[in-house]
Amino acid sequence: MRWYDRLRRSSEIAHVRRRGRHARLANLTAYALDERRGPTRVAVSVAKSVGGAVTRNLVRRRIRGALEALPPPGTALRLLIVAKPAAAVSSFEQLAGDVASALTRLGAPGPSPK
Repeated sequence: MRWYDRLRRSSEIAHVRRRGRHARLANLTAYALDERRGPTRVAVSVAKSVGGAVTRNLVRRRIRGALEALPPPGTALRLLIVAKPAAAVSSFEQLAGDVASALTRLGAPGPSPK
C-alpha cells in the first residue's frame, strides 16, 4: 500500500532539486526536503536517456514498488528520485537497495512509534 502522496508541480520538484539534501548512488540520485505539514510527497523522474517508454515505465514502477515496500518515515518529506541510465539494466533488488540506502543517507528516520 502506498504511504506517500505524489509531488506533482514542476515548481515544487525544481525547489526540492535546488534546495534539498542529495544522495547519489549507482542507479539513482535522491533529493529530500523536510515537509512542514502534511504527508510525505514523492516524485520519480526517469529521463529519456534511460531508454524508451517501456523501459522508463518499468524503472518508474520498480522504484515506486521499492518505496511501497519500505515503512513510512517518522517525519514528512518532499522526496525526488531521479533514475540514472544504469537503472534500465538493474534488477528490482538493486533498485530497492539503492532506494533504501538513499533514504538512510538523506536522514529519513524510521517508522514512527505507535
